[in-house]
Amino acid sequence: MAGDAARPSVPAIIDVSVVMPVRNGMPHLAVQLEALARQTYQGRWEVIISDNGSTDDSADAIAAAADRVPLRVIDSRDAPGAAGARAAAARVARGRLLLFCDCDDVAADDWVDQMVTALGKYPAVGGHIDDTSLNTESVVAWRPRLTPGELPRPFGLLPHALAGNCGLRREVYEQVGGFDPAFRYAAEETDLFWRVQLAGHELGYAPDAVVSCRHRQDLRSMLRQWRSYGRGRARLVARYQGLGLLPAESWRDGARTAGWLALHAVDCLRGPARRACYLRVLAHVAGQVQGSREVGVLHLRREDSRRDAAHSLRDVIAGAGLADAGPAGCPPGDAQAG
Repeated sequence: MAGDAARPSVPAIIDVSVVMPVRNGMPHLAVQLEALARQTYQGRWEVIISDNGSTDDSADAIAAAADRVPLRVIDSRDAPGAAGARAAAARVARGRLLLFCDCDDVAADDWVDQMVTALGKYPAVGGHIDDTSLNTESVVAWRPRLTPGELPRPFGLLPHALAGNCGLRREVYEQVGGFDPAFRYAAEETDLFWRVQLAGHELGYAPDAVVSCRHRQDLRSMLRQWRSYGRGRARLVARYQGLGLLPAESWRDGARTAGWLALHAVDCLRGPARRACYLRVLAHVAGQVQGSREVGVLHLRREDSRRDAAHSLRDVIAGAGLADAGPAGCPPGDAQAG
């Protein structure tokens, strides 16, 4: 699947580019394309499908939607993962605003409208993730909510938007260097939106810009995903420890995590939901172990093992001595990242 799909005419300079990475997106891709075809937005816009090496029937779904959605398709098979696919599409996007969504989710009919409105107020925004509409109660119970009335804030440091529902003004995205393909497995959106804020831009929350998220529907897939999250988190820690934004961890942190895992192993006998939650934490920690070896730092923390007090951006910059670091704060690759 490569090359531009047949599509309505797209002006050279337009208002909005929606970027969506795809790798074997069927059958959910067809549903998301239907959602994009229902968008109420009346401005000039395009949807860029970044094909990351699909071998399924994704091309057929794209062709079927091409007369109702202003589609373009680029070949990103050589890009590393979703971050690389998003970065490749953003480089050829024509819009003054860049929106990002995922192919297995479902955008609300007014999603583009709401994101455009939010980006009129903020240079970068994250929308609301609906965890429940596309998932069973048991699947929802396996994991924490993604945006429980606010954007997530890892380590109590800075908030970040989710890659499946976020947007930036083009000049902001380009100033900070965009998605970094080095984050092949996960945490690319945390890295991007931390860099945005360190460059002095405000990140807003757009609760009315809703995307329904389709979680992994079986336990094995969910555990693979959370192991990848752990690998990405280790790379994130390496980069921002190098900037002084995160403290170095010790083997005591790892020992506390190991102790928690040993103490709570009995959760595997306390019903399917408790077992799934325990195994999710175990998979996340296993990913951290793998990621720590890859990037050369120690990161072994249960995701909710220590809640640091939330820091303001001014506190973060002052504490790390970044007040005079320049407008970009932390461009991709400047800090230790493996």
